[in-house]
Amino acid sequence: WRAPPFQSSTVAIDPVLAPRSYGSVYVVKKGDTAYRIARCHGVKLRSLVAVNEMTAPYLITVGQRIKVPSTRIKPSCLVNTPSSSKQADTMPSNLASENFDVSLVVAPPALPVDEPISLRKPPLRAGSTFLWPVRGELLSDFGPKPGNRRNDGINISAPIGSPVRAAENGVVAYAGNELRGYGNLLLVRHDGGWVTAYAHNSELLVERGVVVGRGEVIARVGKSGNVDRPQAHFELRRGDEAVDPHEYLSWK
Repeated sequence: WRAPPFQSSTVAIDPVLAPRSYGSVYVVKKGDTAYRIARCHGVKLRSLVAVNEMTAPYLITVGQRIKVPSTRIKPSCLVNTPSSSKQADTMPSNLASENFDVSLVVAPPALPVDEPISLRKPPLRAGSTFLWPVRGELLSDFGPKPGNRRNDGINISAPIGSPVRAAENGVVAYAGNELRGYGNLLLVRHDGGWVTAYAHNSELLVERGVVVGRGEVIARVGKSGNVDRPQAHFELRRGDEAVDPHEYLSWK
């Protein structure tokens, strides 16, 4: 599945949405964030922060007891382990949104946030498919994994420093390392509501707001983000939905 390019902001608490009661209590573990707890319990972030009377940037501490609003959804993904080549990668589906608040997902203390940069409209796509971003061995495929985990993309092994290429014409929506587990991460928006993600890089060669072309080298393969070997994690999203990259990728 955003900080320097995004402006931290407060989630407005709508009195109508503020829950009057809560259904359970969750004890904060290492690596948790308010966003993660809300997502894993299937509740809205604004409901969680309202019932706990939190204020931005919603910092929490290990051992803290968090009230969770009532929900019929069974809690999931509550095992707090760092991302590695043996684990599934997931990221917030709206991470490429101009209004996404990075303080909801990064581990405190968050880095200083720069002034927001308005993104230009992505250029038209060069083709009907997307280009493979890296040449190498497939380490982890798209889909469910053992232990109730899931990989929303694919992981490709390649030597450190290998070129990472833009899968299509687009605009860089995020360039940074604030999302836990992903290391140096790039997000690129494409025409038609598509977004591609490139993680675990050793070096980012473009910044937010830059227009990139299909096949352009935008990063270098690395092992940032708590992975134990050089690799590239690649995701392809259509709107908020992560899709299997294999169905859309080509070598030309």
